[in-house]
Amino acid sequence: MNKRELFHRLIFFIALMLMLIGIPFCRPFMTIGGIVLVVNWLLEGRFREKWNLLLSNRLLFVSVWIFFVYGLWFLLTDNYAQAWNDVWMKTPLLFMPIILATSRPLSANEFNNLLKVYLIGVLISTIYGFSMYQLHSLSDKREIAVFISYIRFEMNLCFAVFGCLYVFFQDKTRSWQQYILLLTLGWLLFLIFYIGALTAIVIIVVVVCALLLKKAVENTSKRNRMVYPTILVLILGAVSVYAIVIVKQYYTVHFDIETADKLSRDGNPYTHHIDNGLIENGSYVFSYVCKQELVCAWEKRSNLAFDGCDMYGQHKIENTLIRYLNSKGLRKDRIGLESLEDEDIANIEQGIANVVYTNRMGLKSRIYSLFWELSDYRAYGTVSGYTLPQRFELWKNALHLIKKHPVLGVGTGDVKEAFAAQLSVSDSPLKDSNKLSHNQFLLFFISFGALGLLLILISIFYPFLASRRFKNDLFFIFFVIVICAMMTDDTFERQDGLTFFAFFNAFFLFLMPFNTHEKQIKVD
Repeated sequence: MNKRELFHRLIFFIALMLMLIGIPFCRPFMTIGGIVLVVNWLLEGRFREKWNLLLSNRLLFVSVWIFFVYGLWFLLTDNYAQAWNDVWMKTPLLFMPIILATSRPLSANEFNNLLKVYLIGVLISTIYGFSMYQLHSLSDKREIAVFISYIRFEMNLCFAVFGCLYVFFQDKTRSWQQYILLLTLGWLLFLIFYIGALTAIVIIVVVVCALLLKKAVENTSKRNRMVYPTILVLILGAVSVYAIVIVKQYYTVHFDIETADKLSRDGNPYTHHIDNGLIENGSYVFSYVCKQELVCAWEKRSNLAFDGCDMYGQHKIENTLIRYLNSKGLRKDRIGLESLEDEDIANIEQGIANVVYTNRMGLKSRIYSLFWELSDYRAYGTVSGYTLPQRFELWKNALHLIKKHPVLGVGTGDVKEAFAAQLSVSDSPLKDSNKLSHNQFLLFFISFGALGLLLILISIFYPFLASRRFKNDLFFIFFVIVICAMMTDDTFERQDGLTFFAFFNAFFLFLMPFNTHEKQIKVD
């Protein structure tokens, strides 16, 4: 390469590094990196050569269909301003594949070094967020995702975990960098369990299972064809046992209303409201409740009113107190309340309704929180503020909207108004929330109908399968992570999620070294 080509190649690498750091860490870096990529590509010239590359690249042609679907369905919109904003935000789906497909592929060393840059971005993001939480600048562990949305943060954590493993096994030198990679891997796994990133844990389990199946199919060794399925069965067995144990702990109740005490030790009557079926930590939440004793005892322990809300004005003290006592296996009376420590009172004042939620490692508390959401949803239909019930409500309304526009959808730019109107028509508790379907495939169906959804699915899956680069473990892992994330989130509706897909999909399809797909993560 001459000096001019070397200069543009250097700028190209700088732009890639900005993108890789920006995806998990800094939205402005994503934007600047994208601008630098485009400007450098235009100033580089070689347009005839690039044009010939574009014409001869079938995978590139199909991979940009997804952008052109947004462009074509622009014609069906009633809201041109929003449609234009939507198309503009989706431009990475166009320029990323074109620029990366017309650039010289990376060497194996360059490829691995760029992955390390991405891991540095994830490391900066996680350490900063964790530090802010420890310094009490953040009130919730989920706010550790300071720079991007929490769901996309989990997606990046998953990919970074496998990225560490991939780079570790690619480097045969056993240098000091490998020890840093292992430390980074340990840190990421600790953080996932610390914040109770249940979606990330589920995705990791799904990815590992999919990877084992892939290796079992690919491997020609008889021994390995038995080993991989065996490991898969062991993993699924362990997950199943854990799930059974924790469900049993939560839902198994030993209570008989016929033999239950009717009076407290102070001689006041208990109420046992068990008809609603609300169970938590193995007990009926509203059994053994003596409200008159709780009122008097609470006023002696706290300055917050019993019939008021917690210090953040979010939850009623009465309900929080009853749930907290229940979670500790105490009766909801004077004696139960007086047995609480000052730390417990402080937890209740902060709106913490279950002692399990105070665990430093957040996995069990997150699972218990989801169990409570489902119980409250089943008993009272509560949706707002909950993770799974919200999704059930949004998915239900998404399907209603799809039935109204099954073939061509509502058009680019109209989906927000159409979804808000559907939530209003169904008198949903989320009708003023401005939320969308929380499932990207449903959102594609709403926007573009069955025809547009089919074109998008081809655009996503065909290059992945036809290139056969899915043989590369990390590309395969990335793809599974993205598909899982799209099942539970509107991944393409935010810059961080869209750029994550657009960049890495093109990165693996067009920049990955031609021989990299032969190098696999070793798990045997």
